Amino acid sequence: MKDEEKNIKSGKVMRMKMIFIFHLSYFIFAFIGCNPYEFHMGGPHVVDCVVITGLHGVDQGGSVATLRDTAAVDLNYYGATQYLISMGIILKHGEGFRIMLRPVVEQHDVKDSGIVVTATRSGVWLDSSRQIFINRPDVAINQDELIHVQLLSENNYMQVVLNCDTVFRGWSRKNESDDVVVQALASSEIQLINPDWDALPDHETAFIIHK
Repeated sequence: MKDEEKNIKSGKVMRMKMIFIFHLSYFIFAFIGCNPYEFHMGGPHVVDCVVITGLHGVDQGGSVATLRDTAAVDLNYYGATQYLISMGIILKHGEGFRIMLRPVVEQHDVKDSGIVVTATRSGVWLDSSRQIFINRPDVAINQDELIHVQLLSENNYMQVVLNCDTVFRGWSRKNESDDVVVQALASSEIQLINPDWDALPDHETAFIIHK
């Protein structure tokens, strides 16, 4: 009789432990799945987005995200380092935005900004390690104008197109990265619209611009 009571008590304890473990696991997975810094945008190739600055600077959305005053969002698509990305960007007020290509991003921190495309009302330029190697004052952006952005990366080859202007086409020794970071400049507000991370098309032979 005592053995039976012990077995019953043991069974109850085991069931209680199992229930506790189940609820604890459910809570942990639910918490992990609701990271407020992560969201998804665009399509048909839906892009994974991570806010790498304060949450207060980004209004998240499935088709449009608003970035304010140095707020930044990291874009990624299943770790793909070769891509043709298209997106729209509208400057709502301020000076402009920057896009970091081939950056090194770790735990919401940009360790290396890679090649930076800065687009402003006074022109567009590209720099690496704070050294400007392309300066296009003739390619300026205007407030409330929809800028069609295309970014291509394949091995060492890169191409950057804003609307109909090919701002950069050439080769870089920067390592490929599966991250692209979009950031509003200080005191600026931009809208990031429907990014799409597509596969590579064929492209023409490039010439060397940046080492």
